[in-house]
Amino acid sequence: MFNRPLIIASNNLDKTAELVACLQEFQVAARSYQDLISRVTFPNEGTTDYVANALTKTRFISGKLPQESVLGDDSGMIISAFPNKFGVQTSRQLVDYPTDTDKNQYLLQLVAGKLRDVELRTDLILQTPHHIYHGFGVFEGTFSLEERGQNGYGFDRILIPKGETHTLAELESSKKFPYLHRTKAVKNLLKKVANNDYENY
Repeated sequence: MFNRPLIIASNNLDKTAELVACLQEFQVAARSYQDLISRVTFPNEGTTDYVANALTKTRFISGKLPQESVLGDDSGMIISAFPNKFGVQTSRQLVDYPTDTDKNQYLLQLVAGKLRDVELRTDLILQTPHHIYHGFGVFEGTFSLEERGQNGYGFDRILIPKGETHTLAELESSKKFPYLHRTKAVKNLLKKVANNDYENY
C-alpha cells in the first residue's frame, strides 16, 4: 500500500508510539517526523474542529517533507455527564494536570456519583504526495472507579471498553488494540486509501 513508512506529525511521543503500533497491526510501517528533521513547534490548534486541527498538523509537516506521506491526528474525550466540557479542547482543558495520574484522578473525581459513559474520538488526516485521506474512529466505554493496569498510557488505566470488565491498561495488547479509537481510525483510513476514497480539502 505504501512503499515508504508513514511520517507521524506529532510531538507527543506516546501518541506517536501508539499510532506506530496501530499501523503495524495492519502491516503498515510508520515513524516520527523527528527521525527525519529536528523537532518543530506546531501552529496553534483551533477549538472547534477535529479535522481542521489534524489537517493543520499534517500540512505543516508535509510542507517540510513534501515527498513523504504524512499522518496527523486530533483526538478528544466526550463525557456523557459533561457533554460540552472537553471534546476538541480536551488536552487544553487538562493542561493544569501534568502527569497521567493527575489527569486520571481529576477525571475520576469529576464523574464520581455521575453517569460514567465516555467516548474518545480520533480524526486522522493522511497527506500523500498525491491525495489527502480522512479516517475516523471512536472508543466507547465507561470510567473505572480507580486506576488499574500497567499496559498503556494516558487514560488507559481508567477506561473500560464497552462489553469488558477490565481497563484498557489491564488488557493484553492483542486484545486492547481493537478497542482503541486510533486503531479504529487507522482501519477506516486504510480502507479509504485502498478504495482511493480521498478528500478534497
